[in-house]
Amino acid sequence: MEETELLLDDVLSPAEIERYRAVYEKAKEANQVTDENKFSFAYCLVRSKAKPDVRAGLSLLRELYDGTKSDEIKRDYIYYLAFGNARLGEFEAALKFLDAILHLEPGNHQAKKLKDEVTRRMDRDGYVGMGIAAGAGALLIGGVGGLLFAGGLTAAAIALLKK
Repeated sequence: MEETELLLDDVLSPAEIERYRAVYEKAKEANQVTDENKFSFAYCLVRSKAKPDVRAGLSLLRELYDGTKSDEIKRDYIYYLAFGNARLGEFEAALKFLDAILHLEPGNHQAKKLKDEVTRRMDRDGYVGMGIAAGAGALLIGGVGGLLFAGGLTAAAIALLKK
Protein backbone atom coordinates (compact mmCIF):
# COMPACT_ATOMS: atom_id res chain seq x y z
CA MET A 1 0.00 0.00 0.00
CA GLU A 2 1.09 3.52 -0.72
CA GLU A 3 2.03 5.74 2.21
CA THR A 4 -0.75 8.23 1.37
CA GLU A 5 -3.34 5.46 1.15
CA LEU A 6 -2.28 4.21 4.57
CA LEU A 7 -2.44 7.72 6.01
CA LEU A 8 -5.94 8.36 4.61
CA ASP A 9 -7.13 5.08 6.12
CA ASP A 10 -5.35 5.59 9.45
CA VAL A 11 -7.79 6.51 12.22
CA LEU A 12 -7.09 7.55 15.75
CA SER A 13 -8.81 5.77 18.58
CA PRO A 14 -11.63 7.61 20.33
CA ALA A 15 -9.50 7.56 23.51
CA GLU A 16 -6.65 9.34 21.76
CA ILE A 17 -9.01 11.91 20.29
CA GLU A 18 -10.47 12.56 23.73
CA ARG A 19 -6.97 13.00 25.14
CA TYR A 20 -6.21 15.68 22.53
CA ARG A 21 -9.65 17.22 23.07
CA ALA A 22 -9.00 17.51 26.82
CA VAL A 23 -5.63 19.20 26.23
CA TYR A 24 -7.16 21.62 23.72
CA GLU A 25 -10.17 22.42 25.91
CA LYS A 26 -7.92 23.01 28.92
CA ALA A 27 -5.80 25.44 26.88
CA LYS A 28 -8.98 27.12 25.62
CA GLU A 29 -10.32 27.56 29.17
CA ALA A 30 -6.99 29.07 30.26
CA ASN A 31 -7.01 31.34 27.18
CA GLN A 32 -3.72 29.73 26.10
CA VAL A 33 -4.63 28.29 22.72
CA THR A 34 -1.70 28.50 20.33
CA ASP A 35 -1.60 27.77 16.63
CA GLU A 36 0.47 24.70 17.46
CA ASN A 37 -1.96 23.11 19.91
CA LYS A 38 -4.92 24.10 17.72
CA PHE A 39 -3.25 22.46 14.71
CA SER A 40 -2.43 19.33 16.72
CA PHE A 41 -6.06 19.00 17.72
CA ALA A 42 -7.29 19.74 14.17
CA TYR A 43 -4.91 17.15 12.72
CA CYS A 44 -6.14 14.66 15.29
CA LEU A 45 -9.78 15.37 14.41
CA VAL A 46 -9.32 14.97 10.65
CA ARG A 47 -7.96 11.48 11.42
CA SER A 48 -11.08 10.50 13.36
CA LYS A 49 -13.48 7.84 12.13
CA ALA A 50 -16.40 10.09 13.10
CA LYS A 51 -17.41 12.52 10.36
CA PRO A 52 -18.48 15.25 12.82
CA ASP A 53 -14.95 15.18 14.26
CA VAL A 54 -13.42 15.45 10.78
CA ARG A 55 -15.68 18.42 10.02
CA ALA A 56 -14.71 20.07 13.32
CA GLY A 57 -11.05 19.55 12.39
CA LEU A 58 -11.66 21.21 9.01
CA SER A 59 -13.28 24.15 10.77
CA LEU A 60 -10.23 24.58 13.02
CA LEU A 61 -7.94 24.38 9.99
CA ARG A 62 -9.93 27.14 8.28
CA GLU A 63 -9.60 29.29 11.41
CA LEU A 64 -5.85 28.69 11.42
CA TYR A 65 -5.65 29.46 7.71
CA ASP A 66 -7.56 32.72 8.18
CA GLY A 67 -5.33 33.72 11.08
CA THR A 68 -1.91 33.41 9.44
CA LYS A 69 -0.02 35.58 6.99
CA SER A 70 2.68 33.05 6.07
CA ASP A 71 2.19 31.48 2.63
CA GLU A 72 4.26 28.47 3.70
CA ILE A 73 2.04 27.81 6.70
CA LYS A 74 -1.09 28.48 4.62
CA ARG A 75 0.10 25.82 2.18
CA ASP A 76 0.31 23.31 5.03
CA TYR A 77 -3.22 24.19 6.17
CA ILE A 78 -4.49 23.85 2.58
CA TYR A 79 -2.89 20.40 2.36
CA TYR A 80 -4.67 19.24 5.51
CA LEU A 81 -7.93 20.80 4.32
CA ALA A 82 -7.53 18.63 1.21
CA PHE A 83 -6.68 15.64 3.42
CA GLY A 84 -9.76 16.10 5.62
CA ASN A 85 -12.06 16.53 2.64
CA ALA A 86 -10.61 13.38 1.11
CA ARG A 87 -11.28 11.54 4.38
CA LEU A 88 -14.92 12.63 4.12
CA GLY A 89 -15.13 11.44 0.52
CA GLU A 90 -15.51 15.04 -0.65
CA PHE A 91 -13.07 14.46 -3.46
CA GLU A 92 -13.90 17.52 -5.57
CA ALA A 93 -13.11 19.84 -2.67
CA ALA A 94 -9.92 17.92 -1.93
CA LEU A 95 -8.81 18.24 -5.56
CA LYS A 96 -9.46 21.99 -5.56
CA PHE A 97 -7.12 22.46 -2.61
CA LEU A 98 -4.48 20.15 -4.08
CA ASP A 99 -4.65 21.84 -7.48
CA ALA A 100 -4.05 25.21 -5.81
CA ILE A 101 -0.89 23.87 -4.19
CA LEU A 102 0.32 22.13 -7.35
CA HIS A 103 -0.30 25.19 -9.48
CA LEU A 104 2.26 27.09 -7.44
CA GLU A 105 4.47 24.14 -6.56
CA PRO A 106 4.26 21.56 -9.37
CA GLY A 107 7.01 19.53 -7.69
CA ASN A 108 5.23 19.20 -4.33
CA HIS A 109 5.44 15.40 -3.89
CA GLN A 110 3.16 15.30 -0.86
CA ALA A 111 0.34 17.07 -2.74
CA LYS A 112 0.96 14.93 -5.86
CA LYS A 113 0.72 11.71 -3.86
CA LEU A 114 -2.48 12.79 -2.14
CA LYS A 115 -3.97 13.90 -5.47
CA ASP A 116 -3.07 10.53 -7.01
CA GLU A 117 -4.73 8.72 -4.11
CA VAL A 118 -7.85 10.91 -4.28
CA THR A 119 -8.08 10.26 -8.03
CA ARG A 120 -7.58 6.53 -7.45
CA ARG A 121 -10.40 6.50 -4.90
CA MET A 122 -12.65 8.43 -7.25
CA ASP A 123 -11.99 5.82 -9.93
CA ARG A 124 -12.45 2.96 -7.48
CA ASP A 125 -15.74 4.36 -6.22
CA GLY A 126 -16.97 5.00 -9.76
CA TYR A 127 -17.26 8.65 -8.95
CA VAL A 128 -20.22 9.95 -10.95
CA GLY A 129 -19.27 13.60 -10.70
CA MET A 130 -15.84 13.07 -12.22
CA GLY A 131 -16.79 14.53 -15.61
CA ILE A 132 -18.34 17.49 -13.90
CA ALA A 133 -15.30 17.81 -11.64
CA ALA A 134 -12.96 17.75 -14.63
CA GLY A 135 -14.86 20.55 -16.31
CA ALA A 136 -15.09 22.53 -13.09
CA GLY A 137 -11.42 21.81 -12.43
CA ALA A 138 -10.47 23.30 -15.77
CA LEU A 139 -12.47 26.41 -14.98
CA LEU A 140 -11.03 26.50 -11.48
CA ILE A 141 -7.46 26.19 -12.69
CA GLY A 142 -8.02 29.09 -15.04
CA GLY A 143 -9.49 31.13 -12.21
CA VAL A 144 -6.84 30.04 -9.74
CA GLY A 145 -4.14 30.82 -12.28
CA GLY A 146 -5.41 34.38 -12.54
CA LEU A 147 -5.56 34.70 -8.78
CA LEU A 148 -2.07 33.30 -8.36
CA PHE A 149 -0.64 35.94 -10.65
CA ALA A 150 -2.65 38.58 -8.83
CA GLY A 151 -1.89 37.63 -5.26
CA GLY A 152 -0.12 34.34 -4.76
CA LEU A 153 -1.23 31.34 -2.76
CA THR A 154 -3.12 33.42 -0.25
CA ALA A 155 -5.55 34.85 -2.79
CA ALA A 156 -6.02 31.50 -4.53
CA ALA A 157 -6.74 29.67 -1.33
CA ILE A 158 -9.14 32.36 -0.12
CA ALA A 159 -11.13 31.92 -3.31
CA LEU A 160 -11.20 28.16 -2.79
CA LEU A 161 -12.21 28.44 0.84
CA LYS A 162 -15.17 30.63 -0.07
CA LYS A 163 -16.57 28.08 -2.56
